[in-house]
Amino acid sequence: MHNWTFGFLDIIDIALVAVLVYLVLRLIRGTRAVQMLIGLAVFVVVYELSRFFGLLTVEWIFSQFFSAFIIILVVLFQHEIRRALMRVGANPLASTSSPTQMVDALVESSFALAHLRRGALIVLERETGLKHLFDSGVEMDAPVRSDMMQALFNTQAPMHDGAVVIQPQMGESGRIVAARVLLPLAQANALSGEFGTRHRAAIGLTEESDALVIVVSEESGHVRLADGGTMGDPLDAIELRHQLIRGFSQFPGSGA
Repeated sequence: MHNWTFGFLDIIDIALVAVLVYLVLRLIRGTRAVQMLIGLAVFVVVYELSRFFGLLTVEWIFSQFFSAFIIILVVLFQHEIRRALMRVGANPLASTSSPTQMVDALVESSFALAHLRRGALIVLERETGLKHLFDSGVEMDAPVRSDMMQALFNTQAPMHDGAVVIQPQMGESGRIVAARVLLPLAQANALSGEFGTRHRAAIGLTEESDALVIVVSEESGHVRLADGGTMGDPLDAIELRHQLIRGFSQFPGSGA
């Protein structure tokens, strides 16, 4: 019998696996992936029970399923995998500076649009770059101001359809870098029937990136914030400001 040794490299190996498992669990927390993992765990339990009790037909069916397990995992978790890869590739040196000035401009713009009952999608870039979305819209460089937002989301204007993308800028209130941008629709069917395409687009983007999306409803005049694949409740100006500052302060270098 070989002597079992436990060295420094084994500690590093276990620590890396633990960190990886933690990051995966943190990534899928509150998403559809949790339910799918539970379903896969049930399959594994049934398979092991069928082997234990000699249920040959059931065992054969599950063995065919697990023979393509890697492909099944990629298909089931394609959105979670894509989001993870985008976050791994995010710039660790990215800094949003102090978000207060930008947040104030966003709150003023959002409720000005809500008062006018103009629907709007306002995408706020954080660590994950969103330049790949610009191809579907029009690149621009404009300040975040209430009058600018009202002009862009004027229903008579050519660029009112779609979303605007805002990048924080050092010492400024952020810049509008793209307009009339098309966003990916949410894959989940868990949204209430009261939500339309605009809300589903906001959920779709936040499912695969760390962006925040302000949604202004033209029907109800409600202002909501989408983050992490979930749609929040209607907010007033104070609540929106608080949530935006908290959302940007979660990242290093925010200065909030």
